[in-house]
Amino acid sequence: MAKKTSKITKLRRPPLYVPVEKLFFDPENPRLPEEVQGASQSELMGALIKCFNLEELADSMAENGYFDEEPLVAIPKKLPEGFKDVGPTNKKYLDFIEKDTTQFTVVEGNRRVATVKILLDAELGKKFGIRTWPEVNGALAKNLSRLPVIIYSQRNEVIPYLGVRHIIGIQKWDSYARARYISKMIKDGRELSDIQQQIGDRRRSARKIYFCYRLIEEAEEQLDLDTEKAKSYFSYLVLSTGQTPIREFLGMPRGWANVDFGQPVPDDKLENLKYLFSWLFGKGKEKLPVIRESRDITNKLSPILRNQEAIEHLKLTRDLDDAYERSDGEKELLLKNLKKANKSLERSLGLIPQYRIDEVKEEVSRCFETVNAILKLLED
Repeated sequence: MAKKTSKITKLRRPPLYVPVEKLFFDPENPRLPEEVQGASQSELMGALIKCFNLEELADSMAENGYFDEEPLVAIPKKLPEGFKDVGPTNKKYLDFIEKDTTQFTVVEGNRRVATVKILLDAELGKKFGIRTWPEVNGALAKNLSRLPVIIYSQRNEVIPYLGVRHIIGIQKWDSYARARYISKMIKDGRELSDIQQQIGDRRRSARKIYFCYRLIEEAEEQLDLDTEKAKSYFSYLVLSTGQTPIREFLGMPRGWANVDFGQPVPDDKLENLKYLFSWLFGKGKEKLPVIRESRDITNKLSPILRNQEAIEHLKLTRDLDDAYERSDGEKELLLKNLKKANKSLERSLGLIPQYRIDEVKEEVSRCFETVNAILKLLED
């Protein structure tokens, strides 16, 4: 049998210790609100304090120092031309890191950097209204003054790591942050298929959430809708576009491989997109969403969109339950449950001769009573 040749050619990157004052927040951080994308360092600090609970991190660091097991990931803000090897064996590169003028953009670990900066500078904390954080000094302050950082030469090199960690991995960003990150890469000229391959996305989750991101953009551009709630409840869109009746309502193709990112919803279905956004997210203060929780999408909205009478009733009244009753959804659920129960009984039939015991007889009696009750209701 022929041996498989590994495709891995890059060297491992041991962390280097970088002074904290050389570490800067990422203005493209996908976890931060869109309004602070590209903002100043001070505005980014304010957003990090507002959006995340940094106090818990501060308490941990004041007690334990910085865990070397959690290095930051950064890229140089201005890498000199001619640097190809940015590894720790390149003396010129190490000298470059130590220069007073060298700065790094932290692409992974912005919360930790913000916490350390405030712990080391109480006046900075006061500027942002922080008064009760623990004080650090002496050996602890020294521990926090230089942080372990894994350094890449440019942002593109970090894509596989961030993708595996935050798009398909165990520490996922929220759905909208992931979609925005993928959109940014595509706008920077990367192909979606390349992104999927790099991050090992076999389930096409990147394709699905990017499509939903494009739905929001189309709702803004073509329908002039306020999409803030759609961004907050982005998972509702992801769940909805996985339902066949909703896909058909929007004029989407059956397979994800055939979706059109240039025009996610055809012109003749744009009005349906407007209705879907209204049902999922409401319309300002005048119209509340008809969906109260995510399971309403699969249990009620999806069956409604199989039935034209139910669709028209929902459009007219915005009464989800009433429209659902007109959709034959309950009838389909009843038939599905009865078929499932019958299959289970048929499978059990072959096992009965082996287990003629009291427990089995009890359960069979219960089944008998239930079936009799159903038959009686049907006769009435």
